[in-house]
Amino acid sequence: MTLYLLPNLLHPEADPKLSFVIGLEEIVNQLDGFFVEHPKDARAYLKHFDFEKLKTKPMEVLDKDTTNFVTLLQPLIKGEKWGIIADVGLPCIADPGAKLVYGAKDKNIDVVAIPGPCSIFLALMLSGLESQTFAFQGYLPRDCNIQRLPVLQVFIETPYNNDKSLEKLLAILVDEDVISIAADLTLPTQKVVTKKVKWWKENFKAEEFYKKPAIFLIKTRQFL
Repeated sequence: MTLYLLPNLLHPEADPKLSFVIGLEEIVNQLDGFFVEHPKDARAYLKHFDFEKLKTKPMEVLDKDTTNFVTLLQPLIKGEKWGIIADVGLPCIADPGAKLVYGAKDKNIDVVAIPGPCSIFLALMLSGLESQTFAFQGYLPRDCNIQRLPVLQVFIETPYNNDKSLEKLLAILVDEDVISIAADLTLPTQKVVTKKVKWWKENFKAEEFYKKPAIFLIKTRQFL
């Protein structure tokens, strides 16, 4: 009885050879079922493996509204091996799954995490900003009025809001604050720009990040 945390691509057009570790295919092909956020996206994921074998495997929805964790774990308690498929990136990292993992560990079910791409950590690596301490804050507030904290702050945003959110940030932050935007990670079009607010005000072009999956990192002036 084992629960596997399965990595997914950060974008449907990303190269699986650069994102999936050796051995992932063997693990996925031998699983008995899957916990998924959206079955359609999960089926697209399974097409990277032996889809003819996997397409008939059971799927259980695991999303922000899921509460029946004990029921979901019954097949594993009986000895089966299941996997959690994130829509994007890694399960449990800004993604449903943590409560199921907690329940599995409470039932002495083995939990195995398979390494893979994570936009949050790739953005930290590529930003050039000190990330010894950082705070992942989830989605940017609608008004983008963020707190000034003594740590690097990491935010996600819906792609169609990138340009509007950046405009709001530039109106609120001071010139010496630093914003790093990491967009289209793992794609050939990947772009990471780390500059002070003053530079962004003078060079920002809305179309550069419009509708592109992006991570925002913000370092405020008094803590540089």
